[in-house]
Amino acid sequence: MITVRRLRLGEGELFKQMRLTSLRESPFAFSSTYESALKRTPESWRDQADQSAEGPDRATFLLFSEDTPIGIAAIYRDMNNIDTGEVIQVWVSPGYRGTGAAETLMEAVFGWARENTFRRILAGLNYRNVRALRFYQRMGFRLEHETKGDGTGIFLLKDVG
Repeated sequence: MITVRRLRLGEGELFKQMRLTSLRESPFAFSSTYESALKRTPESWRDQADQSAEGPDRATFLLFSEDTPIGIAAIYRDMNNIDTGEVIQVWVSPGYRGTGAAETLMEAVFGWARENTFRRILAGLNYRNVRALRFYQRMGFRLEHETKGDGTGIFLLKDVG
């Protein structure tokens, strides 16, 4: 059974393990690197996890198959544009890609965003990550803008409220 829930207070170690797993498995998909993440202090992992475990401005969601964590996604409010959030750290274990698990994860993000007065969600992608681009488009995101030359380059937007 596939389930999704918000990260809970005190789950910094679980957050760290999911983030490190995603960075190691899909290094091309993120602006952070596995090597830089290894240098973080235990306090920084704990603080980031706890800050996204409660409140209306950021949330991290975990995807589970039975009791095994298989995915992660976070959304952070843009404090300069408070009805907009950015979805980050989206990752699903390779064995669950194409099964609908990622859609379940993102629907939890969208529902939480609507409940917390987000009207739009932004997603930034590496232009080479074609699979992710197709996924976001299927989830209702549209091209917002592109940047050239830095290897990242695609920004998508979805209306949720």
